[in-house]
Amino acid sequence: MLLRSIIVTDAPHPALDVYWVNQFAVPPDQPGGTRHYDFASELGRRGHRVHLVASDLNLTTRRYSRRRRASDARAIDEEINGVPFTWLTAGTYRGNDWRRVTSMGVFGLAVFGHLARVRRRGHPVVFIGSSPQLFAALGTWAAARFRRVPFVFEVRDLWPESYTGVSGKERGLEITVMRWIADLLYRQARAIIVLAGPNAERICARGVDPAKVITVPNGVDLQGFAEGEPAADLSEDGAFTFVYAGTHGPANDLETVVLACYLLQERGRTDVRAVLLGDGATKESLVALAEELQVTNLAFVDPVPKSAIGPTLRTADAGLMVLAPVELFSYGVSPNKLFDYLGAGLPVLTNVPGLVADIVADADVGLSVEPGSAEALADGMASMADATPAGVDERGQAFIRANYDRRTLVSKVEGLLSALVAPVR
Repeated sequence: MLLRSIIVTDAPHPALDVYWVNQFAVPPDQPGGTRHYDFASELGRRGHRVHLVASDLNLTTRRYSRRRRASDARAIDEEINGVPFTWLTAGTYRGNDWRRVTSMGVFGLAVFGHLARVRRRGHPVVFIGSSPQLFAALGTWAAARFRRVPFVFEVRDLWPESYTGVSGKERGLEITVMRWIADLLYRQARAIIVLAGPNAERICARGVDPAKVITVPNGVDLQGFAEGEPAADLSEDGAFTFVYAGTHGPANDLETVVLACYLLQERGRTDVRAVLLGDGATKESLVALAEELQVTNLAFVDPVPKSAIGPTLRTADAGLMVLAPVELFSYGVSPNKLFDYLGAGLPVLTNVPGLVADIVADADVGLSVEPGSAEALADGMASMADATPAGVDERGQAFIRANYDRRTLVSKVEGLLSALVAPVR
């Protein structure tokens, strides 16, 4: 069945059992994106049962949160604020090498083994496999085929396009394998969820029927975002503070932030500083670079729980939305941190052209500068510190409310899943 239209209504939907697989899903007491927890929580309030299947090897910290050692291969079941989680094994790794690929493969096999044994409870069942981890989505599809239930492919990042964009490699065995898996999942999925609208066009260019692709971007639950206390105070007296909150990886272009802070320091702008909040594979090298350059207007802060990210961001003066100068990032991303900045009422400085720059412009909340240029980023930081736009907090939150409210986005997902299990007439 192809999905000719998804209509968001207040009409009741049949209760569903949904198994949503994302290796990197986290609850709000951990650092990372809580898209799937938030969706599961809201769908639960609407009478559905959404089981999140993830690994407790946290993407940001690269440490296990539930099991004591990597050799413990048990599936660990837990319910967090009414949302059922199953934590599966995934091996361990530190950097972006073969160990990380092995971790993904181990998790994909564990997903199939777990979902193949799922018991039906009298409600229609749907399996959702989420990228960027293609092996996780592949294991979800295989289990859905084995259990004869609908499979939905959620494309949070395009692969192998993301890999080739960051690595610069256009050919190779790993690229061929990723392309084969992605095309298989595109063909076999009953429906495809994309987070960035332009990704739908590129998926359809692979021969996918546009009728089964729906865009459900990231967003913010403004009500929950306003609650809680900051986990860290990012401010500094006498200085305008920019915060970057998220993964420190090759795609995030944080070396440019370090160099921009160095340039500001050389110009005598001690009143402008940045905080890099988070962790990731490149953090050690970034710290080393900052120490080598003797940068004093830059601070590194460990990750904070997602439940505290809103209040923590509000202790800064502006948000940094930076990515490497890769063509894919101009159209194929829906960054959590961008919407978090808007939800926290921060002005935004970005070096990401295309979709991200358009959102910043449409919301009228900040500035865009040339990608990949430390000098342009330093200029933008100085300019925003000297003349912060007024009324940004109201405009940013109003823009979220109108376009990226999590409750509205959940209604789109609910309508999609209900259409998949509806009897054919």
